[in-house]
Amino acid sequence: MLSGLNGKGLFFGNMKGGVGKSTLCMYTLEMIQRLKPELDILLVDTDPQASSSNMMQSIMPPEKIRFMPMGDRYDGVIMSTVDGVIKSQLVKDDSMVVVDSAAGKIGNIWQVALLCNTMIVPTSLSWTDMQPTIEYIEEIDSRKEDYGTTTPHIIVVPNRTSPNQRDYSLLTDAAKNLNVIVAPPVSDFSIVKQSSHNFRGLKDVEGTRFYDEIKGLAEFIVSHVMSGELDRIFAE
Repeated sequence: MLSGLNGKGLFFGNMKGGVGKSTLCMYTLEMIQRLKPELDILLVDTDPQASSSNMMQSIMPPEKIRFMPMGDRYDGVIMSTVDGVIKSQLVKDDSMVVVDSAAGKIGNIWQVALLCNTMIVPTSLSWTDMQPTIEYIEEIDSRKEDYGTTTPHIIVVPNRTSPNQRDYSLLTDAAKNLNVIVAPPVSDFSIVKQSSHNFRGLKDVEGTRFYDEIKGLAEFIVSHVMSGELDRIFAE
């Protein structure tokens, strides 16, 4: 279904709200831009709350941000419009689309996720977050089977973890029967600002553990997603 598309799509999603999805999306996008400045990256914010599209205005050129609200209870744009925007970006060489989605069931936005090579699913290590996360992934896997596709590949990111956390068995045990990769954790970083008027992105977190962990995640995306290595891993 993605035949003829040269770029890569990253879809940030989860049924559960409050797991740090938009924050992870924004910092990961900016870090990828630092690591690969030649990449033409487009942010598509489908979350009606518009957090990432508002906050990233101080980081990205305005023409590289599109607010296109969709969700399981709300569709502010028609699917063909979103489809066209994403496909026109992905046909370019050295391009990427990063999609920030609303919390909730996958619903109609599945059509957007289907355009993406990889899905990033953040979750805390509490069972109240992990249970709906597992249900979300199971629904994605079911839809992939129905559509006869192997993408989007799913990367689960333990997010907002304590710096002292050492035991991730609750997550790895829950995910062992799922076709996913569990990424290294990203720590909670309490001074990350959630206000659009003073958001400075990576400038505010340089020299911190949070910065290093975001860099590690972005490096994995560059080395495995952009190179096609993740496609080969899941094909095996």
